[in-house]
Amino acid sequence: MKKVRWAALITFFALFVLTLSLGAWQINRGYEKKELENTYSTQQSYPIEEITYNLDSENYLYRNVSIKGTFLKDLFYLDNKIHDGKPGVSVLSPFRLENGKTIMISRGWVEMKDRQNFEKINTPLESLSLVGTLRPVSKGLTLSSETSQKLGENFYLLQTLALLEIEKLIDQDLNTNVLELSELSPASFTSIWQPINLSSYRHFGYAFQWFGLAIVILVGVSLYVLRGRNK
Repeated sequence: MKKVRWAALITFFALFVLTLSLGAWQINRGYEKKELENTYSTQQSYPIEEITYNLDSENYLYRNVSIKGTFLKDLFYLDNKIHDGKPGVSVLSPFRLENGKTIMISRGWVEMKDRQNFEKINTPLESLSLVGTLRPVSKGLTLSSETSQKLGENFYLLQTLALLEIEKLIDQDLNTNVLELSELSPASFTSIWQPINLSSYRHFGYAFQWFGLAIVILVGVSLYVLRGRNK
């Protein structure tokens, strides 16, 4: 009987520590998201700035910027993007700046119903001026080691935005950041990008729930111990 009681106490203690750890993790994530929310809000308050270099500088992250250059012929679709309940892809095209450097442009979302026959979207090849938000690369979850599939000439399907792999495919060095194209710019589609997928307040709310569960476990352990002593 004592072995059963000790096993129960160890289980309660492990659950108590686990819930406290998860609550602390959510608090930490909440503060990280809060800092990102403040940074994004501040950067977005600045006017659009035309940039010809230093696009990889952290000072320009989440800023609305203007760049000039031309799209390359390569076209990429980032797969598994659902918008308004419809299946689709995010359209990505490398863009060569006037200074000779290249940056990936996220042009927005388009619906793709037929997954057996991906339709290739036209890309303007003349010199353009683009406006968008400079953002870091966010990698999605991949279910396979194969992150790219060739659909045609200069045409690829991606499972995740892996810039190093894309560089090999197009034989070009890419900027470490991505320009999220404004819907007001040419060659753009429906914008679905969000800088934060879960607000800081949601994380704090989850932390409150985990800490509440920890208290329930602690009360349960206390009652269990007291009942054992009274026997």
